[in-house]
Formats: sequence, C-alpha cells, structure tokens
Amino acid sequence: MTLAGETIAAAAPETSGPALTLRLATPDDRGALIAMYLSFEPKGACLGLPPRKEPQFWLENLSAFPNFVVVAGDRIIAHAALCSDAGSGEVAVFVHQDFRGKKLGKRLLVELIAEARRKGLKKIWGMTELDNVPMLRLARSLGFSPGRDPREFFLTL
Repeated sequence: MTLAGETIAAAAPETSGPALTLRLATPDDRGALIAMYLSFEPKGACLGLPPRKEPQFWLENLSAFPNFVVVAGDRIIAHAALCSDAGSGEVAVFVHQDFRGKKLGKRLLVELIAEARRKGLKKIWGMTELDNVPMLRLARSLGFSPGRDPREFFLTL
C-alpha cells in the first residue's frame, strides 16, 4: 500500500528533475490541475474525460471526493479520484502524456483501492476505452474483473 505524501520516484542521478510525490490533492492544487488538463492528450480520452475545455468545472464536481495527485516540483503530472456513493465507487486515473510508462497509474490505482477500503466500500469500478490496453491490463493485474461492457472493470473489496 502506498502512503499519501510518499516520494515514489527520485530523479535519476544524471538528471536534474525533481522527485515525484504522491499525495492527497488540496484546494491549492486547482491551478496546477487545470494546467495539467489543458495540456493533456488525448483530449476527452474516455467518455469525454478529461473534458476538452474548461476542466475547472469538472474538477469542482470532483472536489467532494478523495483526489490524489503526483507532483514533480511545482507541476502536477497525474491525478486520480474516487467518486463513491452507497457502498461503491468509481475510480478515475489520468497520467499526463509526458510521464506515462513510469508506473504512476499503478501507484494511483493502488492508492484508490486503499482509500476505498478505508472508506468501507464494497466494490469499486472504472471504465476506459478499449484501446487503452495499459489501463485494462493494469486493472486486471490488481484483481479487477471485466464487466459486461468490455470497457468496464470491477473489484469487490
């Protein structure tokens, strides 16, 4: 289990890049989250998320739920949310294209599973496009089962 606030990857010794830190999002992160989503590709990757325009309204709706971010210096490079209701929750994970392939999605999804358990949820689920093979593989590797719709995945806690 990861811990919010944990440094998850140090910069390589030969680079001057900052360490990556996974933590709970705060209201002060709003500007950096908006900046991440304004440069996010592909736009509207799954079911219109993240939104192509004006992500601040979507982020405002998500602010009622637990949100986690991965930070590199003063830049947010990944974001995840757990939207729960009546014993179940939907997971959403987004990693900026400049940082994909570094296992950040896995760290965030593991944190969302831990948060769902802390909240006493019975089941969590997510959905992605069929061509997002890395996310579908990741979900299966963490114990999620496919749904009737092949884009969906479920985990009983």
